[in-house]
Amino acid sequence: MNTLPLHPAVVHVPLGLALVMPLLLGVMVWAIATDRLPGRAWLLALVLQGLILAAAAVALRTGEQDEERFEARTGEAGIAAHERAARAFTGTAAGTFAAAVVALALRHRRRPFVLAGATSVVLSVGMLALGIQAGHRGGALVHGGAALAVPGEGVADPGTAETAEKESSEQDDDD
Repeated sequence: MNTLPLHPAVVHVPLGLALVMPLLLGVMVWAIATDRLPGRAWLLALVLQGLILAAAAVALRTGEQDEERFEARTGEAGIAAHERAARAFTGTAAGTFAAAVVALALRHRRRPFVLAGATSVVLSVGMLALGIQAGHRGGALVHGGAALAVPGEGVADPGTAETAEKESSEQDDDD
């Protein structure tokens, strides 16, 4: 059985997509408003934003499942701050998705589409900022002691070349 937590693997999907969404949404609003793309192309934006929202919801769920496992090592306050940031990210992802739904519905009317599309762009920038905050707090938990000690992944295993090299350099210092 794999004992590694699922949460760290899941969180990278919504965070990675959130990184590109403001630019993608902005370009798509411009391209559709200037007739360079058909209005139905906005469906791509909606699908990607839906993927962010779904993955963020899964990340929240897996984080809750892993919470007790790491709470003893990292403290309740750090986990609570990370969870609040993740919930804010997920809420903003839902708002961005809702604005994208409205924009899709209005894609045949230029001005209302541009307003709804621009709203989704602005919300996606907020979503990105909140995602960075949640990711930073999660990273601080991991690198502050919640990381699993897996030999070969940043933790020197007794008997490895890293340990032998360190011991050798310590002996050289003593000479």
